[in-house]
Amino acid sequence: MDYLVSYEHSLASAPDDYIATVPSQVVKGVPANIPRALLPEYITDLILKRSARIGKIRHLRILQPHGAPRS
Repeated sequence: MDYLVSYEHSLASAPDDYIATVPSQVVKGVPANIPRALLPEYITDLILKRSARIGKIRHLRILQPHGAPRS
């Protein structure tokens, strides 16, 4: 599944200095069998593995499953 998320992040070289806000990003390849309660942790780990320059992520919000109609 794909999810639309937002978050703030720091660089690996300065993990305690949050420098960027990502207003929306599609995260692809999340298995459909991940329980909703574990999605934030799983998506955070996925972003960190795919982006070596990111140090830490905070304020992760799952906006919606990507491709779902907005209400």
